[in-house]
Amino acid sequence: MPNNKNWFNASQVQELLEKAAAWSKTHWQTLASAVGVIVVFTALGLYFVSNYMAAKKQCWEKISYAQGYASQGMTAQAIQILDEIIAKYSSSDVGQQARFVKADISYKTGTYNIAATVYQNIINVNRAKSMLPFAYAGLGYSKENLGDYPGAISAYRTFIEKYPNHYLAARVYDSLARVYLVTGSAESAKEMYEKLMTLYPGTYWSQQVQKNFAPPAQKQPVAQPSREIPAPK
Repeated sequence: MPNNKNWFNASQVQELLEKAAAWSKTHWQTLASAVGVIVVFTALGLYFVSNYMAAKKQCWEKISYAQGYASQGMTAQAIQILDEIIAKYSSSDVGQQARFVKADISYKTGTYNIAATVYQNIINVNRAKSMLPFAYAGLGYSKENLGDYPGAISAYRTFIEKYPNHYLAARVYDSLARVYLVTGSAESAKEMYEKLMTLYPGTYWSQQVQKNFAPPAQKQPVAQPSREIPAPK
């Protein structure tokens, strides 16, 4: 004997299917329209995503062009390209890279005020985390060159607090100590130099401290490093 409960449920399902089929026959235009709308919007979504990705890829190529212009001394053309990318993709990784290249070009051409502003913008956007240590270091170097020593100290100290194990840390310690010396804070400078020699022995910056502050008999010649701001890896 069949289970009445299961038979009743099956009948209900059959009835619902028949009603759905009947509705589809009488409302096929509405159903087709709804399906069509879904298909159209899906296609449009894929189209816009595809175009957006292609445009971003083109922007990476434009950044390379901007770097090429800058290397040939065509700074205005380079900055124009980068500004266009920043305006269009402000909060994306490609926008951050465009900012970094703009800041780097500005720093190398001596427009430290622009460099400082752009480095600060990179920090504020807080995108592409691997770029942030370079932005703090670049901000410090730019502020130092502008004579804004409190601003430089703030940037350097923030770098040290956030990225003590970064490969630029020894250089930043040296820069911070130098600014302390310039501003007459000899004790703070001494503290930074001692930390530099303790935490980063064998580095150029540690050797430089020994060269400049050790007794004459202990001084060793040290090769000079590049003074450019390293690019993010």
